[in-house]
Amino acid sequence: MLDTVVLLVAFGTAAFIGGTLRGLLAQWFPLYVGTFVANILAAFAAGMAIGFSMALDDTGAANFLKPVIAMGFAGALSTWSTLASELASLIKTKKWRKLSMYLGLTLALGLIFAHRGIVWALRIYNT
Repeated sequence: MLDTVVLLVAFGTAAFIGGTLRGLLAQWFPLYVGTFVANILAAFAAGMAIGFSMALDDTGAANFLKPVIAMGFAGALSTWSTLASELASLIKTKKWRKLSMYLGLTLALGLIFAHRGIVWALRIYNT
């Protein structure tokens, strides 16, 4: 029971921090850039959490990292609904080149940063 409470509190705290950071990024960067940065950072954070949980021998720690960091922090930091809204506005204004660049870069770099997060976490852990 105590483990569940600790996990829920940690999840909520991580989600609060991720959501707050997303809000700050939206204020610091112009339209599209803030969303892009938030999604790429979230992919990297999720990759790091998955990489560390893969490297850990202790399943308790691994079962803590994935929900708290990958789902709580990175889930709140990423902003797929805003991405969808921005893509819809690009479709409505028929800015096809900007749409394809924005979507392509978000997906490609998101996958690359998630992969690099996993690789770097494994390297850090094994060092």
